[in-house]
Amino acid sequence: KLEVRIRKYENLPKESEFRDEKYRAALTESLMSQDEDEVNEQGQKTGHFISHAGTYRSGVMSRFLAAVDKAVDPQPPPCFTARVKGDPKELPILAAKKIENRARRWMVSAEWLAKEENKKYDSPSYILDNGRAWGDPKDPEEMVVGQKRVKEQKRLIASKKRVKIEEMEAKKKENGTKKGKGKSKIRESIMPAPAQPVASTSTARELPPAAESDDEFSDY
Repeated sequence: KLEVRIRKYENLPKESEFRDEKYRAALTESLMSQDEDEVNEQGQKTGHFISHAGTYRSGVMSRFLAAVDKAVDPQPPPCFTARVKGDPKELPILAAKKIENRARRWMVSAEWLAKEENKKYDSPSYILDNGRAWGDPKDPEEMVVGQKRVKEQKRLIASKKRVKIEEMEAKKKENGTKKGKGKSKIRESIMPAPAQPVASTSTARELPPAAESDDEFSDY
């Protein structure tokens, strides 16, 4: 379906207002209508698809796609599955990593987006600004690149702060260890040395043992 619409868009009449390149962003897979099998009264598949457009589509978006669908396909396939237009369906806007797959503000109904349950989609992950072609000061690509640059700068600043804190903590720990060693040395220098045994240097003469009685001596 997307390939067919791209061919038809490129084959729009020259006088069509929708030939402008600013509408080209709407032709992306994430913004196509949802298809489901058509069944008859007996519950059997008819071989056709019923296409349900999202209720989030703005009037401009709906008119653009209607004009594209009416255009002539310059390269019609030999066989294709017929699609029947169904009622609009409440569908979510899909978040996309690639910029080209995200919706633009002109594609989304402001009334739909203002509903409380839909405000979560009012985010660059889902919807981007329209760009210079619509009168905005910058294109979405420029804004996303700028946001990425700011995010990267914040990440680098946080990383540098983390490294600095780690260095300060390591230095504080190192200084604490040195102080502990210094106090230990001071305590060692103050404590008195243990007493050492001293050898006796006395030169006193030993006296002979005293006699126990006078009988031990001879009388000459």
